[in-house]
Amino acid sequence: MGRKNKKNRLKKERRNLLRVLLHPYSRWIIIFVLTAGVIVTGGMLSYRALAKVFTIQRIVVIGNRHLTGGEVIALMKIKRGYSLFKVSSNELSRRLLNSPWIKDVTIRKEPPHTLIVKMKEARPLALLKKKGELYILSREGKVLERIGKTAPFLPVIELKKEDKRLLKEALRLASVINRGNYFSDKKVEIIAKKPEDIVLVVDGLLIKVGKGEYDKKLRRFVQIQGQINRRGIPVEYIDLRFSRRVIIRASKRGLNE
Repeated sequence: MGRKNKKNRLKKERRNLLRVLLHPYSRWIIIFVLTAGVIVTGGMLSYRALAKVFTIQRIVVIGNRHLTGGEVIALMKIKRGYSLFKVSSNELSRRLLNSPWIKDVTIRKEPPHTLIVKMKEARPLALLKKKGELYILSREGKVLERIGKTAPFLPVIELKKEDKRLLKEALRLASVINRGNYFSDKKVEIIAKKPEDIVLVVDGLLIKVGKGEYDKKLRRFVQIQGQINRRGIPVEYIDLRFSRRVIIRASKRGLNE
């Protein structure tokens, strides 16, 4: 009896399953699943085929000044022949932004074979002198690169103590010097112990600048320097820290000679 009941139950289940499969709704579901499967499979095959055809053969770098095109490509860690579809623009941007020289970057794919990298580099403002080495600084005070003991080509900042606010003030002065082109072809040092005691050393001449109004102070210096040169006065230092007067300290050694 037990075997007979089991056989009857199995037959009943088969009939129910067949009834479900033959139902109109079930047939539409089966057709939909099969069609979707064909579409997905076809799409995957098409994607793989296109990925092989659309490969990177040309990389265009725009906006670079300090970094060479080869250095930019090396930072992205890609080579020609990579699939244009498989390369992630976000990942490439992340790799490039790891460089302190690169402030902003946009990557655009131009099928079938071109990758365009448009970037904005940090602009060097000054050199930081630290433990006998020189470091290129951006306008934001970020170290871009160490250059060792190379001859300076920008104002050199020397801080008597590590202080972010003091560095920021020295960078402001360096920005004014560069923008106004006050000391072209001259060796310029900015020595800062405290903001109110910032001094400039221009080709050996000591100029006490203090804090703030840098453009106004340097214009005043240019006027005074012309008079000093015409008179041939040997100068120990010039003090520009006061708004209503300029102090010129004559060199005793020069006067005695």
